[in-house]
Amino acid sequence: MNNINKAELIQLFKFPRQRILQSMEVTHCPHAVFFNDSDEQCITCHQGEECLWINHNDEMVALELKSIEQLTQQILIAVDYIDSNLSPHHMSRRKCQCENCRWLKQVQMTLGGKA
Repeated sequence: MNNINKAELIQLFKFPRQRILQSMEVTHCPHAVFFNDSDEQCITCHQGEECLWINHNDEMVALELKSIEQLTQQILIAVDYIDSNLSPHHMSRRKCQCENCRWLKQVQMTLGGKA
């Protein structure tokens, strides 16, 4: 993991941030997507995992202060999220050039094939 470029890794956060926020229903969120672990409504919300990820990796979070290991862990969570939202026709991802697949390939290259 030592050969991972931290700046490149941080750049990868923009795409899943956009995708996750686009998929969230935030209109009725009493906390404006700021997860509150003492609020029962947040704890039981169906968007809890997405909300937690956004709160740990928002543009306002100083990602450059996190370790490469922490950043990698969060990117792998985002990979799982993006991957789980692909439609079935993405079974042959090597040839696909959609935004999701291009981002997944970029992550794989950045992590040195470990994704």
